Amino acid sequence: MNNKVIKVHWQNEELDIYYKKMGYPKSIWQDNEGKPFGIYSYIDEDCVDCSWYATENERDNALHKELKK
Repeated sequence: MNNKVIKVHWQNEELDIYYKKMGYPKSIWQDNEGKPFGIYSYIDEDCVDCSWYATENERDNALHKELKK
C-alpha cells in the first residue's frame, strides 16, 4: 500500500471552473468559500481525503502535523 499527501490550490485544480459550470454560487466557485489551499491524501491511486484551509501557512502546518504521524 502506497500512501501520499500532496498540496493543492483551488484554481490550479480548476475546481473554480468546474463548480461555476455546475451552477454553484460565486462564494463556492471563486475560492471555495475562502479556503483555496488544500491537501489531498491518497492510498495507492485513490484520493481518500481532501482538506481545505484559508491560508497557505495553515495548510502547511496541517500537512507538517500529518507527516509527523
